[in-house]
Amino acid sequence: MDRYYHEGELRALGLTSVGYDVQVDRTAILVNPAGISIGNQTRIDAFCLISAVGPGVTIGSHVHLSAGVYIFGGAGVWIEDFVSVSARCLIYSVNDDYSGEHLVGPTLPAEFRDVDARTVRIGRHAVVGAGSVVLPGVTFGEGSACGSLSLVKQDVTAFTIVAGAPARVVKGRSRRLLELEAQYLRGQNGARA
Repeated sequence: MDRYYHEGELRALGLTSVGYDVQVDRTAILVNPAGISIGNQTRIDAFCLISAVGPGVTIGSHVHLSAGVYIFGGAGVWIEDFVSVSARCLIYSVNDDYSGEHLVGPTLPAEFRDVDARTVRIGRHAVVGAGSVVLPGVTFGEGSACGSLSLVKQDVTAFTIVAGAPARVVKGRSRRLLELEAQYLRGQNGARA
């Protein structure tokens, strides 16, 4: 048996949409596949969990979700093209209030809980470093990145690098990747002609 699902098997999973040359490891867990869209030439590695209960999860083209990435899309998660999410990252679009002012957990009625449910957006060319945690409502701007083991609670400005817990701006990030994208896409269009 192959490590990745074949194209027909991917289509049979019932995803909202799936592009071409998509690789999804057979150990990945897809909760509510009907709420998951995957673009072209995207790879989802071993032991990933994508929970698309609610608005769901949209994953663009040329995206890599490394081993052990967990995405909780209860309020929606949008991952744009050319994004890399490194190993063991957690992306939450829904989170309980842990202050002690409310009870926590999905087994309790809503009137006893205070849930933060906001869409997470990860812009083109963003990088989420290994072991990082992204909380509800965060937007990664185009070309932004966070270092390993970061706790990302606030938006990350385009073409900046943040790191730490909580994440803070470390420095800017080069825009050369936009030139490389254009060069790559020109080559792809020539190869497909």
